[in-house]
Amino acid sequence: MIRNWNFGVTKDGITIKAFELRSDCGCRAVILDHGAILQSFHLPDGRSVTLGFDNWNEYETDENYIGRIIGPNANRILGSKFKIEGHKILLTANEGSNHLHGGFNGFHTQQWRAQPSGKDLTLTLNSPDGFHEFPGAMAVTLNISLKRNCLKLDMRASSDKATAMNMTWHPYWNLSGNRIDGHNLLVDAETHSKPQTRDSFPVKNTRFDFRKPLPLGHIELDANYRSVKRAVLTSGNTKMCVTSSLPDIQVYTGDALPLPRSGIALEPQYRPNDINFEQDCLLRPGEIYHHWIAYQFTTS
Repeated sequence: MIRNWNFGVTKDGITIKAFELRSDCGCRAVILDHGAILQSFHLPDGRSVTLGFDNWNEYETDENYIGRIIGPNANRILGSKFKIEGHKILLTANEGSNHLHGGFNGFHTQQWRAQPSGKDLTLTLNSPDGFHEFPGAMAVTLNISLKRNCLKLDMRASSDKATAMNMTWHPYWNLSGNRIDGHNLLVDAETHSKPQTRDSFPVKNTRFDFRKPLPLGHIELDANYRSVKRAVLTSGNTKMCVTSSLPDIQVYTGDALPLPRSGIALEPQYRPNDINFEQDCLLRPGEIYHHWIAYQFTTS
C-alpha cells in the first residue's frame, strides 16, 4: 500500500500530497502530485541520493527544476519558435531568447491527479489547447513504479493537434552526499549535439568523452549525448545505471545550483531543439507518445 500525506499548500491554496513508494529490498521514493516531483529517493541503507526540499515553500522559489517532470518539451527551443506543417508557433522565451523546459506554464508547474494502484503511482494531466503555448489539447499519463532497486517512469501522451512532445524527468543525483566531483561517470555514446545545428560531433578526444568511466573532477557539462545506450554514475560502492527508450541524454553537472555541483542531472530525451530539425518529437493526432526511463541502483 502506498502511504500518502499532506506535504504543503501552494500560494494558490492547493494542498500538495506526497506519496511514498517502497520496494521489497528497502528502497523508498517520495513523489509529489504537483509537478510530479521526485522529492526523495532512499537506498536500503537509508541514504537519500536525490536533491529535494523538506517543505513546499522552497519548491515555490526553486528555479532549477529539482526533481520535476519536464514537458511538453524538454530542453531548449532556440528562438522560442518552430513550425509544424508550415504553421509557425511562437512561444514565450524564458532563458534569454530561448524557450526552456516547457516555459512558465510547463508540466512542472501543474497539479497532477494522483491515483495509487497497488505498489505503483499513476499521475494524469489534461491540458486544453494552447494552455502551454503548444498546439493541441493534451492528455498525459505518468506511471511510476519501484521494483526492488529499480525506479521506473513510464510516460504516455496524446494530442488532438500536431505538437512537440519531448518529456523527461529532472532529478539531481548525488550518491555520496558530497560534491559530485568525486563521482565517476560513464556515458555510452559516440557523439554529442548542439542546439544550434542538426549536426552531431564525435566525443573522442574531447572533454565530452565518457565512454569509459572517468572522474567528473571539475569538468562542467551541460551537454546532450546522442544515441545513448546507458549512463552510469558511481561513487564508492554505489552505482546508478540510467536507461531509457528515448535516444539521447542531457548531462548537467549542476554548476548553477545554489550549492554548485551538489547534484548531477541525467535527462533522457530527444535532442535539444529537435522540433526545428528532425522533428522526431512530433506527436500527431491519433498517435501515442510512449517512452520510459529507468534508474537501477546497485551497492557492493
